[in-house]
Amino acid sequence: MDYIYRAMSEEYGKKIFFLDINNEIIYPKHDRDSSKITNLVDEYKNFIQKRCGKKEYCIIASRSNKKIVFPIKGKGLYYGMMVTECKENDINESIRILKSISSLCTLIFTKSLRIEERQIIKKQEYISDLITWNFRTDEIAIKMGQDIGWNILNKCRMIVVNLNDIQNNIEINNKDLLKFVNEILYNKIKHIVRSDDENNIMGLRSDMFLILLQSNDEESYQRAKSIGTKILECCADNFNGSVSIGISGHIENYKNIPDAYTQATEAAKIGRHFLGDNKVVSFEDIGFYGIFKKICSIGDFQSINKDIFKDLKQYDKDENLDLYITLKALIYNNMNTKAAAEELYIHYNTVNYRKNKIVEILGYKPWEMPYLFNTLMAIISDFFEK
Repeated sequence: MDYIYRAMSEEYGKKIFFLDINNEIIYPKHDRDSSKITNLVDEYKNFIQKRCGKKEYCIIASRSNKKIVFPIKGKGLYYGMMVTECKENDINESIRILKSISSLCTLIFTKSLRIEERQIIKKQEYISDLITWNFRTDEIAIKMGQDIGWNILNKCRMIVVNLNDIQNNIEINNKDLLKFVNEILYNKIKHIVRSDDENNIMGLRSDMFLILLQSNDEESYQRAKSIGTKILECCADNFNGSVSIGISGHIENYKNIPDAYTQATEAAKIGRHFLGDNKVVSFEDIGFYGIFKKICSIGDFQSINKDIFKDLKQYDKDENLDLYITLKALIYNNMNTKAAAEELYIHYNTVNYRKNKIVEILGYKPWEMPYLFNTLMAIISDFFEK
């Protein structure tokens, strides 16, 4: 590729800087003027977007000389840009040649995207096997990973990025959205992941990004949190939808990757339910929530849980009321009557009436100790029984 870029620059007669969608220089990477070009593009970013949206190119009159910025795009997709000087002050001739070079670059990038699409499909198949450890031997697991450029050894954490809007609409058939996620958002997030450590690996599995962090001398918890925060900011700027990010506990051995996946997905789901969308939650942060599913499966727990609010739920059924739902809303809103009323779309006086009715039926205030513990256990178990 470097040879092709160099040949195009030679054909043009001036040095051409080729930049990707993140405005990082593809070629020439180690030129002495590279930092000047990236600083120039960053400084005039809004101007470039505005002018190139109307014309095929724009001209930046910098302090030293004029630069031509020529986007590389085709079929509605943006691949990057070229930045160079005008060819012997002949703007028309410069644009003519740059247009031809842009067309050639579009063909190259389109070919590269098709190859990447095939690689993504192969990675998705491997990811499905990896998170269930569907391999005949450990050696096969490692070898298959190496074949797609994934070294699963020496990884310390898994991060999952759930695209909630896609998960909530299983039947979604928005080709533009899926194309954006696969080709644009994927590359932007990959850039963040690789900036932390070039040995970090990342894949896409239908509605989520999976990331495995390389072990190094830095504290992995803070690293994962920092990457998650940057991904959240990236999604906020580029993705018109909510995301939930979960981080696993420490991975002791590559065979524990399926457990790490379970931990990361649980952290994302639990964090979303109890904290809301667009949060970065580590498995360590959720404490007892992480083992609550196991607690719910215990026979004694199920028996106790069934009886705690039996009378309240029966009253709701007989009188067609929502006392238990109201209790849940109060608990979730820290007994704030106004907030619970807003969540349930009812008047706060109705909530107060229901509070009194709950006490009348149960004979105690379930939001006060020692009953609060039972109330929390029962209400939280509703989430894990879905």
